[in-house]
Amino acid sequence: MKKYETVIGIDVSKRTLDLCISTSSGSESLRIRNEKSDFEKLSQLVNEHTLVCIEHTGVYAFPICEFLASRKIVYTLIPAAQIKKSLGIQRGKNDKADAKAIARYGLLFQEYLTITTIPEKLLLKLKLMYGQRERLVKAKNSIAMPAKECNEFIDTRLMVEINKSADKAISVLKDQIRKLDSKMIELIQSDSGLNEAFELCQSVPGIGPQIAIYLIMTTRSFTCFKNARQYACYSGVAPFEYSSGSSIKGRTRISHLANKKAKSLLSMGAINAVRHDRELKAYFDRKVSEGKNKMAVINAVRNKLISRVFATVERGTPFVQHANY
Repeated sequence: MKKYETVIGIDVSKRTLDLCISTSSGSESLRIRNEKSDFEKLSQLVNEHTLVCIEHTGVYAFPICEFLASRKIVYTLIPAAQIKKSLGIQRGKNDKADAKAIARYGLLFQEYLTITTIPEKLLLKLKLMYGQRERLVKAKNSIAMPAKECNEFIDTRLMVEINKSADKAISVLKDQIRKLDSKMIELIQSDSGLNEAFELCQSVPGIGPQIAIYLIMTTRSFTCFKNARQYACYSGVAPFEYSSGSSIKGRTRISHLANKKAKSLLSMGAINAVRHDRELKAYFDRKVSEGKNKMAVINAVRNKLISRVFATVERGTPFVQHANY
């Protein structure tokens, strides 16, 4: 990534955008409305030596991202937690200070940032659909579980009526979930780059459509993580050493700072892979017979799945199961 002389940090809120134009010699603050009519003020501050850094705030950041992409202005999205951890001890908070922190982060760490290149509109639609799907699944489970638990303790005739009502609601929710699944796949197939990544992910045993969609969303189609190890850290499956000098020698363990949803999906993928992939099944059985904890071995399989997916996407050809040959 080339060195940019000017970095504009943008703190996004529902109504306003707080800007901080930062250079090695100083900084300047500006506030505009989060409306397309005001975005022209930003474009006047930008040249080929300017990098725009935006705090990733989901739907609120979409209009400005769409504007920057249409003008071919170089920008990058930075997770809020990443910026917060870089600030050290901080007292108080306001939008102007946040914009300054974003600009400072971009100026200091620009060589490690990844320029956003994938279609923001498609990715945002995909995230919104996936979020709605999660809510529907949660609603379905909240209806199904109480009905099952009450069967043994409540009068049978009453439970027949309750189960009939629950089954009707669950049927509607399942139908809506199926429709959303189809729409998400159609959306991915409408873009050749996203569709290629989607198909390559699914060529890895254990990776189904839902895991593939989530991987594409969280990696921004494999553009915001440089390697599999980084994504393993993000999803909370990478083991880290815990030691200091000669007195502290803790167990190697995974970090609690993680995307729990990614971790959960990868767990299901790992269990499925152990059942259906000969190589991973042999690996799992061998490690368990050596006395390894089963969950530790499953975690190792999760890491293997991530490595396989990243290697497959980077190579651009489907995964080959060598154990079959």
